[in-house]
Amino acid sequence: MTLTALLLAGTLAAPDGPGLRFIDVGQGSALLLVGPEGHAVMIDSGPPGAAEAVIHALDLHGLLRIDLWIHTHFDADHVGGFGRVLAGADGVLKTGDEVEVLALWDRGLDGAPETDAVAAYRQIAGERRSEARTGDHWEAPGLSLRLVATGAPGPLATENARGLAICVEVGTLRVLVPGDLPAAQAAEAAADCGVVDVLWAAHHGGADGTSAAVLSVADPALVVISAGRDNLYCHPAPITLARLSDRAVWISGLAGAGPLGACAGLATSFGAQHRLLSGDLWLGAGD
Repeated sequence: MTLTALLLAGTLAAPDGPGLRFIDVGQGSALLLVGPEGHAVMIDSGPPGAAEAVIHALDLHGLLRIDLWIHTHFDADHVGGFGRVLAGADGVLKTGDEVEVLALWDRGLDGAPETDAVAAYRQIAGERRSEARTGDHWEAPGLSLRLVATGAPGPLATENARGLAICVEVGTLRVLVPGDLPAAQAAEAAADCGVVDVLWAAHHGGADGTSAAVLSVADPALVVISAGRDNLYCHPAPITLARLSDRAVWISGLAGAGPLGACAGLATSFGAQHRLLSGDLWLGAGD
């Protein structure tokens, strides 16, 4: 599929056929994968305050069942929306509109943060969850995922460094999802996945995420950055956008858009193919 076709597909709200929906959850991450026969996979669930955006996306696609839900790691902006989403539109369990999840993968509970978001995830996930490891894979017709190498995080590693990285193939597209991994680990994941059509930028476009090494190996036709408008972390970083200066980049939100904020201005960092999104991004993956 050509880059032009990818960008045109991004203007559609809830089309038929296989594809990816990058859900705008503000400062966080949530991605819906839809296979050609209706199988659905979610990667991350955004922060607690953005669960309604995930519920809305699932409703637009007519989904009340998720075949597999993967959380790359346990920071609240990646796992915080899970419990609310499962309760369905009315927010109340056992009323008939709950989202059914058949299986859950995560990085394992060892050393998981002791936060309300993680506690809720552990309670709701129950026996459906399992610890995923490098090489694990899941397949449905026209949709497959494989956990790729990230290196061995040390005993004092941050939560970001403990995360999972996923190589996705949906329809005609290959996508690398490196979570919030630091650049050196994201580069290992890129080497394991190979050349991709789409790279979901690590750590919301932060400075230590999408390195020149990652871009050299993955060589993506399109980079998607999920960040919150006026976020406090100054994502995406000017250096990241500079590294992406000659690539197509779609950004859900950013800090540094104006000259008076606490973050460095990004006006001089934007490339000719960089675009801001006004909501969710759908990339069709048909022939």
